[in-house]
Amino acid sequence: MLLEVKKQSGFSRNGFTLVEIIVVMGLVAALAVLSVGGYLQYRKSTILNLSADSIIAQIYSQRNKAMLGYYKGQRADEIRTELDKTSENFDAETVLEKDIFESKCFTVLFEKSADGKFLAYISQKDFSGKKVFGIDSWEYEGCKDFTNDTVIQKNLFELDSLIKIDNVSVGNFSGSGAGNAILDSLEIKFLPPDGEIHVLQDGKKVGSADVGMKIDISYGDNNPDYEKSVFFDFVSGVGTISK
Repeated sequence: MLLEVKKQSGFSRNGFTLVEIIVVMGLVAALAVLSVGGYLQYRKSTILNLSADSIIAQIYSQRNKAMLGYYKGQRADEIRTELDKTSENFDAETVLEKDIFESKCFTVLFEKSADGKFLAYISQKDFSGKKVFGIDSWEYEGCKDFTNDTVIQKNLFELDSLIKIDNVSVGNFSGSGAGNAILDSLEIKFLPPDGEIHVLQDGKKVGSADVGMKIDISYGDNNPDYEKSVFFDFVSGVGTISK
């Protein structure tokens, strides 16, 4: 009888104690915090990398539009012939009839805003095929000066709202070369029909030693872990991204 009472008064160990449940919940919470933090870091790095790629792609797009004839539906080869007065196919009347002077050049513009950061724009402007004598040679008059009267279309770069352009500079960035900071603006013009590059720094042509530009971007505010530099070579027309 006594044995039966002891058996009936015994308790089952099939469940979990309160302490065990609290320990497990704490481990789950810790893992959740770690995973969320890792995801946020991955997201920031991914957005930063994609934004750097996007900057180069949008610069390439402007150059390609100038090279491939994004103006009045005319092919680049036709415009090369029309602008080449030495060509046996050159006909001044045909050039005027096709209104070659309404061709377009495509630009990339960086302007410093009131907060010290830069805003980036893409635009298209009228292109003049008229030749004028420059410093030491004849050259096309090309894109008109950047004023509100000459801009046909001006749009902000497509970038994530949290991506900031901290600085833009020009110089020779091969090796340990340093750049010169842009005070107010930098404009890169791509001229038809070959995508020839003209660069204006604060309204003036850059020097011969300034063969490229550097664009420093960041995610958020003043976090050195989420910064990148985009380089674009004016000579080769190639863009690269810092690691």
